[in-house]
Amino acid sequence: MAEGDSIQRMARRIAPALVGRPILAAAAPAPRSPLRGGPGPTVRALEGRVAERVETRGKHLLIHLDRGLALHSHMGMNGSWRVESPGSPFGRPDRAAWLLLDLGDRRVAQFGGPTLRLVPAAALERDRRLAALGPDLLADGFDPEAAAARLRASPEQLGTALLDQRLLAGVGNIFKSEACFAAGVDPFRPAASLSPEEARATVEAAREQMRAAVETGRRPGRVYRRAGRPCPRCRRAALRSAPQGDGARTTYWCPACQS
Repeated sequence: MAEGDSIQRMARRIAPALVGRPILAAAAPAPRSPLRGGPGPTVRALEGRVAERVETRGKHLLIHLDRGLALHSHMGMNGSWRVESPGSPFGRPDRAAWLLLDLGDRRVAQFGGPTLRLVPAAALERDRRLAALGPDLLADGFDPEAAAARLRASPEQLGTALLDQRLLAGVGNIFKSEACFAAGVDPFRPAASLSPEEARATVEAAREQMRAAVETGRRPGRVYRRAGRPCPRCRRAALRSAPQGDGARTTYWCPACQS
């Protein structure tokens, strides 16, 4: 699933092509595109609009348009936003795009994901999913102490709590495992059992890793998908993996130095 760092990179990629420029044409080629019909504005309402800003909130990407409209997208496992010059391929057929925007010297496309909708901007403030999000780890002014306190208030195991977007927005399965490893904390411990220092170290590790990934495009890979290999820190044990939480998302950890 796209995590907060990849959503930020998508926003940075599409913003220069979109912001301040009129949309010359808009289409929803894919038969399953939510913008082909149904309640609310459809794809043709985008033509002639100008994007004013692109915003991320955790794993959500929002494009604010003039005259009171907004695009709200969530990438899920395989969704993406892409930018290309006219005549250049997106890497996927145009017919697979849920949304295709022509800006003259650039084309912007969105493919897949569980959410793509065009709504009045005011509706975003009433959206329960957005309102329920916890602090975004990549946001300016992020408060690690407050975030650590939210984490410690969870009744779940640490790894499960880190994926709860109502507690912290943007963390996915990779950064869950990698942040716990960096902080030296067992992801299967109850989050409430962490000391304030342990919780803050975990939160700060996740934020640091995610911010680095935004800038470089490279995610940490010390434990994720490395089960059976020697721990890169202690070398005393092999890394393990196990499903965790109601979603059975795989967690990776070292049983020796994260005990």
